[in-house]
Amino acid sequence: MAGRSNMVKLTPNPKWYLLIILVFWSVFMIISDLSKLPSHPRKKRQCTPVENVIFLKTHKTGSTTVANVMYRYSMSNRLKVALPRCGHRFCFPLKFKHNFLYKHNENETYNMLFHHAVYDKLNMLKIFDKGQTKLVTILREPYSQFDSAAQYLKFRKYYKLNGTLPVLDELFKLSNEELEKYIRSQKFDGFGTYSLTKNPNAFDMGFDPWNETDEYINTILKTIENDFNLVMITEYMEESLVLLKNELCWSIKDVAFFHHNARLTKDVNTNNLKKAKSRLMNWNKIDVAIYNYFNQTFWRRIENSDSNFKQDVEKLKRLNNLLKITCSSRQNSETIATKAILKSDFNIVQNITELCFNLLIEEQSFTNFLKQAKDKKL
Repeated sequence: MAGRSNMVKLTPNPKWYLLIILVFWSVFMIISDLSKLPSHPRKKRQCTPVENVIFLKTHKTGSTTVANVMYRYSMSNRLKVALPRCGHRFCFPLKFKHNFLYKHNENETYNMLFHHAVYDKLNMLKIFDKGQTKLVTILREPYSQFDSAAQYLKFRKYYKLNGTLPVLDELFKLSNEELEKYIRSQKFDGFGTYSLTKNPNAFDMGFDPWNETDEYINTILKTIENDFNLVMITEYMEESLVLLKNELCWSIKDVAFFHHNARLTKDVNTNNLKKAKSRLMNWNKIDVAIYNYFNQTFWRRIENSDSNFKQDVEKLKRLNNLLKITCSSRQNSETIATKAILKSDFNIVQNITELCFNLLIEEQSFTNFLKQAKDKKL
């Protein structure tokens, strides 16, 4: 009879198998997740889109282009817009008051304000929904702004400049004292010309454009810095709108734009650019100080932006170009291909015809449309 084997037969324990499987699965998942991380990990910005916005328009700065961005956002998100009773401006050049609102009911509140108004912080904030309201505005290099205003605001007509020289050369024949005396003597402000000849940005922001003491200018700079969440710069519109996107937690497609109210033809307004610039800098000291200060803060803000800021600027430029092709072309293979890119790269799936219409619509037209929409609700 064969002897029994002394070997002990081990019975497998199912619990150990399960534990080993779980360990290997956990390691696999960790490695898998790590492999998906970018080589330079970046914290994703967590924020909630801002719906309460005051955009203080300034004159001849490209502010109508930004107002179109605000209009489109208000439409796509069904926000309540404060509308002006006086045409498409809040009874300019008077400082903002509640009775300048179109068919405003007592205790009625709004989400957005983006038509021309002379700034009054307290009166403006009183009509806004509860919650955080952000304030933004835009500035332009003072000489180019003044040069544009000379044509648009009809300086030659309102200042009775009958000479043959270009308009700024004729205007600057007058001394600062003579200009001030003439402007202050005018009871009727015409087209807003007189208000916007002397430090127009300071005037739009509710300050005294005639007080050019260093102390008052410093007060102005501090007030703007404290009140406004963002001051954009016209010459860098794409960078400005990416900053706006980041400040308001909007998307790239929200800030796409076409330029509005740009001059098609530019008159020669001076025969001596250097002299005209020098005179303007002396004439509008407040606006020069405001622009110089906030141009510096603008670039500091860009330097402190996250690493994909430049990428977003290029993305916005690309989106604008694609939309220009789509909105200006007839239905052809190029347009069809562009629409496909807009859908795949920018998630733009809405009616392109409607989007193009809203990108191209002029301020007076969308103002009338918003007023008609409000009338229907009353």
